[in-house]
Amino acid sequence: AMTPFTGTSAYHALQTGFTKRMSNNWQAGATYSLAGLWSAEGQPLMGVPGSTPIEVPFEVAEDLGGPGGWTYALSDQRHRAVLNGIWQVGRGFQVSGLHYWGAGNRASSNYGGDRRNLGAGGEGRLRLDGTIVPKNTFIQPAQNNTSIRVQQRIPLSTRVAIDLIAEAFNVFNRPNWTLETQESSADYNKRVAAQFRSAQFGFRVTF
Repeated sequence: AMTPFTGTSAYHALQTGFTKRMSNNWQAGATYSLAGLWSAEGQPLMGVPGSTPIEVPFEVAEDLGGPGGWTYALSDQRHRAVLNGIWQVGRGFQVSGLHYWGAGNRASSNYGGDRRNLGAGGEGRLRLDGTIVPKNTFIQPAQNNTSIRVQQRIPLSTRVAIDLIAEAFNVFNRPNWTLETQESSADYNKRVAAQFRSAQFGFRVTF
């Protein structure tokens, strides 16, 4: 038995960015990407001990690298935008933030189970009735969250200072749901995971 890695993929994107560097106690940046990611499984291999395996020379099903297998890939994301900024308020106090928005990622759509008995190399898209689940047509909900950081510097001497730091992630508590993608699951297309607000605190000593 063997697990060959003979698939192919391609990524094309327009990536843009704007940065206003630190001056007058503030800076800001913005990035935007318009992208596409494609992939295809490699065709099955065949061989005998002591020989070099070769690709199966006949037409195979779509989920085994056959026609129609070249399409949008797992984690393909069409749009992605990020905004960020830093403001030096004064007296050692600093505020910064980041907002992320991303179109929903494509998710691996499968029926469930390894009905072709391929092991780790299979996609699990073969249904009980012999039809095949379309590849990566399931798109997760869009992601949207904002994070904020505040920092206060306290001088202890001319060379030593301590920074008190507080960070809050997803401050507006947007759930950013993840949906179940396995067709045979009772939770198919239902919410099974989410992101919720969280925070952390820390300090840093400089000398």
